[in-house]
Amino acid sequence: MALSPAGTRLSEALLPPELAPREFLRTPALSRWNALRGVRVGLTVAVLLLLLTGANLATPLYPELQRRMGLTPVDTTLLFSVYVFALVPVLAAVGHWSDQLGRRAMVLPAVALAALGDTVFATAGGLGQLALGRAVQGIAVGLATGAAGAALSDLLPDRQALAAKLTLAASAGGVALGPLLGAALARAASPGEVVLLPFLLHAAALLVLCVPLAVLHPRFPGQPERQPVTRTQISLRPRALSLPRAGRREFLLAAGTGFTSYAVFGVYLSLAPGYAAKLLHTTAPLAGAAVAALLLAASAAAQLLARPTRSRAVPALGMTGLAAGLVLVVVAGWAHAPALLFLGSVLGGAAQGVAFRTLFTRAVTAMDPARRGSELSALWVIVYLGSSLPIVGVGLLAQQLGILPAVTLFSAVAATACTVLAALSLKR
Repeated sequence: MALSPAGTRLSEALLPPELAPREFLRTPALSRWNALRGVRVGLTVAVLLLLLTGANLATPLYPELQRRMGLTPVDTTLLFSVYVFALVPVLAAVGHWSDQLGRRAMVLPAVALAALGDTVFATAGGLGQLALGRAVQGIAVGLATGAAGAALSDLLPDRQALAAKLTLAASAGGVALGPLLGAALARAASPGEVVLLPFLLHAAALLVLCVPLAVLHPRFPGQPERQPVTRTQISLRPRALSLPRAGRREFLLAAGTGFTSYAVFGVYLSLAPGYAAKLLHTTAPLAGAAVAALLLAASAAAQLLARPTRSRAVPALGMTGLAAGLVLVVVAGWAHAPALLFLGSVLGGAAQGVAFRTLFTRAVTAMDPARRGSELSALWVIVYLGSSLPIVGVGLLAQQLGILPAVTLFSAVAATACTVLAALSLKR
């Protein structure tokens, strides 16, 4: 979409300065909070953490929604998939916008939109409104994912490993925190507010976060002056996804590992609470949420603690460990051994965190800084497809065969994919 001179002047006046230190437009300094770089990094991490937390608040609440609205297991998996089916097209279509308009021009509206999605979901009276709330949440995460990750890379140009670590840890940490926070708030709420309280509190937190994002100065103290690039045209048309020009092998390995591991995450978040409830003989939402969060918390912790490495053996061992964790989870179900369920979740999560963080860091380091938002969005599109397409099939299998056979079949396929990826990561 080409902008006329008048349209360009209008965009220059209205677009907020970006979160990361990149100026593609000669925008006036509308805000005057000269936050230090560390504060900006913290705000960006908070954006990712809060958005992903909200996207997974509903995980322990689905049994209550099933009881209240008569939802089936297929309805539950479809609600989870609606979020991803809304996220992926947005991420694919507008992932390059932050490279042109600035990072904050994408992040700030996304945070406000996520608060709206929370409100829609919290006040839903049926499946359609629940799906609408999930779709709005997905659009918000799609707008912010590539932009926030690119913002961290821009803010830490000489520490790309740290930028990748923070991006992944905030994302996995939010996914892990969501079920636990949702279950804890639901337990503290009155019977009529089990769904309402968690989402309205989260929406309020998002709106509070909008305030510092709205008043940031476009350049942090000490940042060297940049010669602004004058653009007479800004192309906002959707672009076809393409592989990066450099580091394609790193990109494909990271994308394949992310697709497989996020498929495991998706099944955990949608079906693990029910799987754990049967194995542990409990209906407490916190118990099922804890099992779902255990895998993700182990992944986030491993991503934060693991040291950068160039060794090909590390991602191979990580994917092998994820496969072993899946085997333990399946054996736990057939042998009625809850201890193996917890052990397999921790092992699989920690192993995935080390493998994906290593490959993700290599892929991001090889990306073109001028196209980082677009290329990161392409990577996340592939990764998020893993958390949507497989769980629909697993949900259908669970309805036809039962949850244990469905999880067993899925785990066999995922473990095979992990083994193949481990072998590919060892090849030169």
